[in-house]
Amino acid sequence: MLLCTGLALTACGGAMTPEEAAAEETPLATSEAALITCGDWVGWSDTGVVRCLSNPDCGTNWVCEPRLKADDAPSLDDGPQQRPPVCPAGQVAVPYVNSGKMRYQFQYRACYDEAGNYTHTEYQYRNYASSCISC
Repeated sequence: MLLCTGLALTACGGAMTPEEAAAEETPLATSEAALITCGDWVGWSDTGVVRCLSNPDCGTNWVCEPRLKADDAPSLDDGPQQRPPVCPAGQVAVPYVNSGKMRYQFQYRACYDEAGNYTHTEYQYRNYASSCISC
């Protein structure tokens, strides 16, 4: 927010000196910090949601597919040593990242105003691979 405020002021009124920018942003940072404080994040909890998504940790499967020319064949790192074996005429091997079951987790923290009154709860989400079982 502070960076955006500085950029907006610069865009509207021309370049600001470092002193002007500091004079504008310091009171904003101080008042924002005084308005809201948030507690520590609570440990990660499982949401119960499981999805099948591409997961590089689960390996790669090469599939022969029709392509116009052999140069269309992708490689894992653009190096010739990663090219797949030759497929039947008119086809090239294409790498597909295998799917794995992904689990979702969340964590939260409560935030309060300067008087100690609850204002809101912040959430974070993440997914992680739980297994490489085919979906």
